[in-house]
Amino acid sequence: MPTPGAFLIADPVHVDSPAHVADTASRFPLADQTPPDGWRVAEHGGWIMWHPPQAQLPQQGWKVHVSVNLDDAADALDLVREHCVRHRVAFKFQRSRRLALVNNEKYAHRAGSGKLAALYPADDTALRRILDDLGAQLAGYRGPYVLSDLRWHDGPLYLRYGGFAELWCVDGDQPVPAVTRPDGTLVPDRREPVFTVPDWAPVPDFVAEHIAAVDAQTDDEPPYRIEEALHHSNAGGVYRATDLRDGRTVVLREARPHAGLDGAGTDALTRLRREETMLRRLAGLDCVPQLLDRLTWWEHQFLVEEHIEGDTLQHHLAMRHPLIHPDPTHQDLTDYTTWALDVIDQVEAALAQVHARGVVFGDLHTANVMIRPDGRVVLVDFEQAYLTDEDFTPSLGDPGFATPRIRRGPAVDTYALACLRLAVFVPLTPLAALCDEKFDDLLTVARRFPLPPGYLDRIRDDLHTALNPPTSAPDRRRVTRYPWPADQRRLIESLAAGIRATATPHRTDRLFPGDPGQFPHGGATLAHGAAGVIWALVNTGVDYPERDEHLDWLTRAARRLPTAHLGLYDGLAGIAALLDRTGRHDDAGELLDRCRTGLHHRYGPGLHSGLAGIGLALLRPGRPAPDDALHIGDRLARTLTGDTKQPVPEPARPGLLHGWSGPAIFLTRLHEATGDPAWLRAARTALRRDLQHTVRDDNGNLHVRDGARRLFYLDEGSAGIAVAAHTLLRHGERQWLRDVVTTVRRTIDVEFVLLPGLFHGRAGLLATTALLTDGPPRTTPHGPVGLVRDDAPHHTPAHLARLAWHAYALDGRLAFPGDTLLRISTDLAAGGAGILSAIHAALHHTAVTLPFLDAPTHVAPTGHLLAAS
Repeated sequence: MPTPGAFLIADPVHVDSPAHVADTASRFPLADQTPPDGWRVAEHGGWIMWHPPQAQLPQQGWKVHVSVNLDDAADALDLVREHCVRHRVAFKFQRSRRLALVNNEKYAHRAGSGKLAALYPADDTALRRILDDLGAQLAGYRGPYVLSDLRWHDGPLYLRYGGFAELWCVDGDQPVPAVTRPDGTLVPDRREPVFTVPDWAPVPDFVAEHIAAVDAQTDDEPPYRIEEALHHSNAGGVYRATDLRDGRTVVLREARPHAGLDGAGTDALTRLRREETMLRRLAGLDCVPQLLDRLTWWEHQFLVEEHIEGDTLQHHLAMRHPLIHPDPTHQDLTDYTTWALDVIDQVEAALAQVHARGVVFGDLHTANVMIRPDGRVVLVDFEQAYLTDEDFTPSLGDPGFATPRIRRGPAVDTYALACLRLAVFVPLTPLAALCDEKFDDLLTVARRFPLPPGYLDRIRDDLHTALNPPTSAPDRRRVTRYPWPADQRRLIESLAAGIRATATPHRTDRLFPGDPGQFPHGGATLAHGAAGVIWALVNTGVDYPERDEHLDWLTRAARRLPTAHLGLYDGLAGIAALLDRTGRHDDAGELLDRCRTGLHHRYGPGLHSGLAGIGLALLRPGRPAPDDALHIGDRLARTLTGDTKQPVPEPARPGLLHGWSGPAIFLTRLHEATGDPAWLRAARTALRRDLQHTVRDDNGNLHVRDGARRLFYLDEGSAGIAVAAHTLLRHGERQWLRDVVTTVRRTIDVEFVLLPGLFHGRAGLLATTALLTDGPPRTTPHGPVGLVRDDAPHHTPAHLARLAWHAYALDGRLAFPGDTLLRISTDLAAGGAGILSAIHAALHHTAVTLPFLDAPTHVAPTGHLLAAS
């Protein structure tokens, strides 16, 4: 999958495939050349593939990558073309300088960064010829080291064993690219940032000799022992280390030559030298780390800096912010405000000291401010710093604290400081990247705190000065503030109309713009693709005249999905469930048959991608439970007791979508379909297993623990666990289940939520709150179950109103950003479709949280429900 930044450059409003980047001006000449007669050309995701006539490639083998600097790329590609055409070698290449840059940027995927071209030799002879002949022609060219590969001598060629053809297998419950072992078994094609060779892979003698020679090389070890990686990027790492000479703790900042480019094409090594220059100029300031040393280790260079005890301001916001807890008191708000104002004052004073030395910091944001244990502030990461009178434009920066409209001088820091003043109270400043007017919404939210007179006016004045005059770019005029209506029923109509307006049925790679997660799955799935959007539009009953056209598109897209993509939310099972619910029973049956053929593979238990989700799709409404669904239930139940010859892998994380809470709902559905109390016992056991990963805070609120983080969201937090507990409460009162529901109902009554979406944002909390709180006690097929107490607080209206914090108007219609907060999304997991569903659930009391978790229409009669423990 391309690097995340590649999805942000094609469209200023929506995430889009790199294939749609407007890069005509920077296309490499080879991209527009006509291949010789008989050669086939295909373009996909920004890569152009040349395939020789009548050539039969193996499914896998040793591939060769070419990595050279951008200025040499066009010349190097000419040499690649000449060699490959002469010797009939299939190859592909990045089509433009713009895409090559973004795929080698600082936050590009580390394993694949630097690859300009890939060659696919058909045999060992062709491989040796490439390494010798093309290697000699490219001698002297330099480029970023391809971390997943073995470099051939000291040139720009790299090689690794991997797949040529597109094959997929399941790793846990996730579909991943695959290669085939000698026994025919598909196994993951690992693409890690370190060179490895499968122990069964054939290794040509000349490759084996080179591997042995590389392994025999030794480098002088520096006098530092790395203790911990604090941060990794394509530019290099930041490490906590020990100076072996005196035991002192230090920080090593690594720079990889030719890698980790910024927007101007500057590599990490150049920026490291800039940081060194600035730290020397700022030496002696207490608000700047002390520079201790510089060293070269292998081909990478490092600065050795003072280790600043403490945590980043970003970490402190995540831990301290009072609005992430239910019912903060006035004293909580006052204490936090006092602390935050002191931090801001110190940052302002630190910037003044830096400016007095003639330096602009250039990259101020919450992760670049450290707070020592005694409360003193230190600015860190000076790779974008520059002299006050220098003709330099920062080309890296956090989008919540930088704007392309401020490009020179100390005004860069002034703007960032204004954003920081706001972000310590409302950490949503990235929303202004799409629309400057969002600052007004955020300033209104900040009034929740007891701020001193003039504080918000100063922010407003600084921003107004920086952003005046307003931009006239056409795409930015499309996105404005959305006037939140008093009649909330209008939200559904406007949001649905806006989603429908974004449809692109003429495209085959996606129907609706969503987050980047849709592109590996053909734009079709429930979580990030067309199925989730169609489900939301159909389920909410809005006007949808394009429904049949979109269902036709979805059916075609589903048929292109590899069979390994079986999951409910990321594969065929979810699409089949939607088609079945919309009357496309034959198409649904075809997809479910494909699901059945893949069930012998080892799948995880989860609802998102694993067995529980596939099982729910197989439980078609109004029909008895099929044998394959019962078999899935049996595997899950036996795994829970340890009595199985086919154990299901333990999930990597707890929660509704990936942990045992999803299987608890599926097992409950099996009980409802069969009347067998054993399924109910297994469901309760599954839920208890997820509860083992929860923790209560000092106020008794229930969270899923994830290291230092405490999660309460729908996908992998306590809200999702409460949804499963709610499902089980339909089948008899249990105090521990009641406790989960009532505790989580209080836990998720929080004011601040970073993201708006359904899976891990406010919409998920809104849907969960509506399920656990709103409406009268419901009558189930098993009798009434009162889930709402007379004194239960009703928090639904508050969550609904606070969705306005993230709201935009796109061409006048309601829209929301996805998980990047930088682009508008319509998908179910992160964007408008999921928010549409949550708003509808809250206003109409539908008891819907996620697709296909609702109770089935066919329920087996039984008289012994409470016998299940």
